[in-house]
Amino acid sequence: MKNISIPKWATYGILFIASFLFVFLFSCTTSPLYEHYPFWFHDDSGIFQEMGVCLLQGGTPYIDLFDHKGPILWFLQAFGLWISPHWGLMVVQSIFLFFTLTVWYKSTQLLTERLIISIIIPIFGLFFLLAFYERGNLCEEWSLPIISLPIYLYLKRWKTDPNSKQPIFNHTDTFIMGLCVGTIAMIRLNNTAPIIGFALWHFVRCIQQKEYKKMWTDIALIICGMTIIFVLCTIFYLIKAGWTGVYEMIFGTFIYNALYINDISKLPFYKYLSRYFMPIVFIIISIICLLHKKSSKNVGLPLAISLIVTLIAIGHFEFFHYMMIFIPLFIIAVGYIIHTTTRLAYFLLGLIIIYSIKIGYDAIDHLVFRLRGKQADTVINDGFHRFIESIASEERNSIYNAGLNHMGAGMYVNENIYQCNRFIYNHFDISDHLREYAESHEIKDIKPVWVLTQGPRPETPDEYLATHYTLADSIPGGQFDPIWCWKRNY
Repeated sequence: MKNISIPKWATYGILFIASFLFVFLFSCTTSPLYEHYPFWFHDDSGIFQEMGVCLLQGGTPYIDLFDHKGPILWFLQAFGLWISPHWGLMVVQSIFLFFTLTVWYKSTQLLTERLIISIIIPIFGLFFLLAFYERGNLCEEWSLPIISLPIYLYLKRWKTDPNSKQPIFNHTDTFIMGLCVGTIAMIRLNNTAPIIGFALWHFVRCIQQKEYKKMWTDIALIICGMTIIFVLCTIFYLIKAGWTGVYEMIFGTFIYNALYINDISKLPFYKYLSRYFMPIVFIIISIICLLHKKSSKNVGLPLAISLIVTLIAIGHFEFFHYMMIFIPLFIIAVGYIIHTTTRLAYFLLGLIIIYSIKIGYDAIDHLVFRLRGKQADTVINDGFHRFIESIASEERNSIYNAGLNHMGAGMYVNENIYQCNRFIYNHFDISDHLREYAESHEIKDIKPVWVLTQGPRPETPDEYLATHYTLADSIPGGQFDPIWCWKRNY
């Protein structure tokens, strides 16, 4: 096939338009298309935005609010919401996705000489992203460009001399890798796994070539890059909240997240099989490509190793959005299929396309749901808005969530996000530390004006609440239990 020439500005223009449209249409929790709709400010995205608002209002995540992600994610949320509470996050997401597609495009250029194919594959990667997007603004989405960069650097070094027997990264690459690993670790620790797989292969090559000095130098450079990111975040928390803030950051970002990963959900076997389907198939594809006469172990092996390491690292594999961190590896596998002529690999790729469309149906359904103007269950949203509007303005940021599971859907009121979560969802069962922290730092210490609980009847979680608070209001739960609003006695 004759190679088609496309101007660079047109190529990057296509990728940027694709990025912007994708986020605008499918990021239901940040796109203005869904503003004030049931999807807006919902679930994990709502929690992340709440942490961003906490920073903008002078608060300290992990102390004033808690979730088990890294501080860089909260900085990104704060930056987007600072630009605009309506479209700021969507714009930043679009820029990140554009950078992701650009790196994928540059990577596939190294695997195929056909320019049009190198453009189509990143666009094709959006099908994978759609399958696992789950309303957008999740930590895996923010990690994608940072995961993709070291993999591109690996392919670039390999392409310069595909038959080289020398280790594949130079010192600059490994330092950049350290910065990337440190940045991703401060978003979510286990999202570093795809990069770790390629790093392990690099060190194996160093050992094979007896390049021990280079190996230890590269390890030191990776640690140095990681340390720079960690020190910057530590300085921020040290200034904000002293050593207590630093400890809580480390606990929430690393220790608690490790406990959370080990808390594996007891899902039926068929559900685990459904979730593992894509990475398993791509491991098979990698092996097929590896055995193919035109393939090189310097791509097939690190790809397979990285896929396996990532499978191990995600541990608690209950949600489809965890799969997003595999996508940079999927892109390389697809490019590798184009690089070969293995019919079985093409057949398996066809299965993956069908699977992606099937799983991604929910995202399309959200868009259709919105465009048709259908109404969803907004009982909790409407009730929370009514409750907020009924109380004094000075009380609206003194609302304590005592374990609600669905309040994230209703926090966005009149361009303000009200702080209704100190500890998000039911995470107490994972960590003894959080239980102990809650006993000394919850309502007895904070003394909020309002405490919200949820249940079939107005249950009181402890004697302190029953003594110092009076049941003053309730919010209908729709398909969920009602929310009970307790006001402090003065």
